[in-house]
Amino acid sequence: MSESERSGIDPATGKPLPKGVWYRGPGQYQARKMVNGKRLRKTFASSAQARRWLTEKRAEVDIRQFKDTSSLDKTPLRRLVERYRDECMAHRQADRTGHIPALLDDLVVDVMVSKWQPADVRAFRERMLSDGYAPATVVKRLNLLASIVQHAISEWDIHTVNHASGRVVKRPQGADRKRNRRLAMLDGENSYQSEYDRLVEIVSTSEHADDMWLVRWSIEQACRLS
Repeated sequence: MSESERSGIDPATGKPLPKGVWYRGPGQYQARKMVNGKRLRKTFASSAQARRWLTEKRAEVDIRQFKDTSSLDKTPLRRLVERYRDECMAHRQADRTGHIPALLDDLVVDVMVSKWQPADVRAFRERMLSDGYAPATVVKRLNLLASIVQHAISEWDIHTVNHASGRVVKRPQGADRKRNRRLAMLDGENSYQSEYDRLVEIVSTSEHADDMWLVRWSIEQACRLS
């Protein structure tokens, strides 16, 4: 034990260390507090920061709003994504094999739950855009991450902030662009023929006689691919 630890003096300021704060070395001040029989420890760069943390924890205990988040210091987002995949997506094979692996392959899931910030989510968004993914795909993956974190908060008692929420991190523009599924009256490539006329002309050359009937019937009934 150093002389500073024995004397309770902060070598950086020459003043007594706050109660519950220990000097561990240059730039290392450990705050300790016993709550419900469990000792909480956290290290800070200054005694002032350690004292502030202790004050906040005492206030939380007094008004019964204290939440032990020490386990989250060792819990990466990856663990939440994998648990959600295994427990909540058993029958959603498309997402299990599509968007979930994309999340697990990104650096964002290696951030600890207690330390992640909106900047981590923004970096995830920018990496996907720079890799050439369409805005709609980026939005789906951001929303999936937000849903996973929200589920962890509401169902698994994970005490964190949902930084992946659309209210926190902006989604890329152009993701909600609607596709035109109507046949144009005039084709840009052929101003005297409509798209419908060109479609009928092409299908009429098919070797299968029923193709013409099938196309006309599908358009009249507004049939979709499914």
